[in-house]
Parts: sequence; C-alpha cells; structure tokens
Amino acid sequence: MAPTLPSNDQASDQDNWDNGRLARKRQLLTEIVLRNRLTALVVDGDTTCRVLEQLLLRSYGVQTQGVDNGRDAVAFIASGVKFDLIIIDMILPVLNGLEATRQIRDMGVHCKMLGVTVCSGESERQAFLAAGVDVFIEKPLDPEHLVPILRELDGQLFVESGPLVMYW
Repeated sequence: MAPTLPSNDQASDQDNWDNGRLARKRQLLTEIVLRNRLTALVVDGDTTCRVLEQLLLRSYGVQTQGVDNGRDAVAFIASGVKFDLIIIDMILPVLNGLEATRQIRDMGVHCKMLGVTVCSGESERQAFLAAGVDVFIEKPLDPEHLVPILRELDGQLFVESGPLVMYW
C-alpha cells in the first residue's frame, strides 16, 4: 500500500497536538529585537551562502561585511576593523578557515567566532574548535542557531515560561 499524505483536517490536528507550545517556543528562539548595534564579518567562498548569511543577519538588524576568502578576512581584521561576530566557513579559497581563524586569534581578537561548514564530522568540529572558533555549526546557518548567539552578544537574557534560561 502506498503512503498517503494526511488530509488538511488530519494535518491541522497533528500540528496542534501541543496546543501551539512548540510553535511558540520556535518563535521565541528565532525572533529577536536587538537593543545594541551589532556588527558581523561573514567569510564564505560560496557567494550564495555568503549573501544568504548576510541577509539573515541583516534581517535581525546586524550590520555586515562579507569577504570570500581567509586571506581577505585576516587583512580586514588586521586593518583594525572590529566586529562583534565573525562567521567563517572552514573551506575557503586562498587561506582556509582553520588557518584564518588561528591567525585572527593570534592577533588578539576575542570576538565571538562561529565556524560553519558542510563537513560535519567530529574531526572537523574538533579541528575548528582547536583553531579558535567558539561555536561550530553545520551549514546551513539557521535562526534557531543564530538567534541565541545574537541574544548573548546583545546582552539579552532569554526568558521563557518557567525558569530563567541564559544562552552563552
């Protein structure tokens, strides 16, 4: 027997199984109004990914700059430009994300660094964390991962019904 999709009535019953609590939690996790001006550098060799990541950040009010390789990211930082957040891909042309991250950290930069990649193995995660990123996320970058980081950078505490939850 072939699988069938639920009718609209069945689908709405399945969507409402938790009386909307899941939808509300998702909304709380993905919506934010920034109180402070935040800036981010997006380093991704794939133009489409870089533009989408910048658009996502801008949708939350974050001012962004983008570069397509690790060498340009290091040069940007070396020029004295400061960012609250650096999102860097592991696989980059000219200078890869691991080495660019090491060089940026060696310059004494202490901003939040988010490593992203399509390679999600444990060895890749460990290598990126050892290079100096604070957080490792498999692509694509999505609001559920990004918003808690923005909340932290903005100095916001996330309160949900129940106990206080802080995202570091």
